[in-house]
Amino acid sequence: MTSGVTTVEGSKLKRAIAYAWSHVVMTATSPLPDFAMVMRLRGRLLKRCFRSCGENVQIGSGVKLSYTTSIDLGNNVLLANGVWVLGYGGVSLDEDVMVGPYTVIASSNHTKRDGSWRFGPPTQAPVVVRRGAWIGAHSVVTQGVTIGPGALVAAGAVVTRDVHRDAVVGGVPAAPLGRTRQG
Repeated sequence: MTSGVTTVEGSKLKRAIAYAWSHVVMTATSPLPDFAMVMRLRGRLLKRCFRSCGENVQIGSGVKLSYTTSIDLGNNVLLANGVWVLGYGGVSLDEDVMVGPYTVIASSNHTKRDGSWRFGPPTQAPVVVRRGAWIGAHSVVTQGVTIGPGALVAAGAVVTRDVHRDAVVGGVPAAPLGRTRQG
């Protein structure tokens, strides 16, 4: 019984240290411009904060990462400036994924209790973004969504349902607009 408590406390401590380190790195590097070299430096400095992290990860200024120990990043992932990733329910960004500026990826949501949204227990479900997908600026991806390989989410879209391979989606809520060309 004691080892179970120790494991839970250990994971909470690891999560707290990862969060603190990500905050230190983002604050310390915030004055630097978002050149590829600087963005790769942020990726390297934050690598150990994630559940897993590939090579050549680029992280823009002002990126906010919550529950990093539940986030998986593949090779060549790009998080543009101002992105917020809430990893509480698990987030997986496969290789070659681009996330545009000021996008929100939230793997959990609020629920209502006693007439208020403030203290309801959160729901959670993983968000998965497959290889080569591009999420445009100012988009929102909600819990439980999978975005297929090569898909394109248009700027400003709110994605509440799965997106198929090579699909182009946009709008609120996001709806199919077409398909990307093979390339």
